[in-house]
Amino acid sequence: MPGNILMEIYISVGEWINSLESHMQSASDEDCFCLPTHMHLHAYDLIKEDKFADRKFTAKVTLQD
Repeated sequence: MPGNILMEIYISVGEWINSLESHMQSASDEDCFCLPTHMHLHAYDLIKEDKFADRKFTAKVTLQD
């Protein structure tokens, strides 16, 4: 069972690779990335796998206003 989420980090539609990477660098383990599209989730997965494989982030696609 996953641990408790420490913080939800909301990513906006205009944020991509550089911004996601910057957020990941400053995030804590157990933080959850709330992403606006499945394409953002794909970008998140690529960055996480390549540069943050040892970190324990979670991610979900959420509709944002």
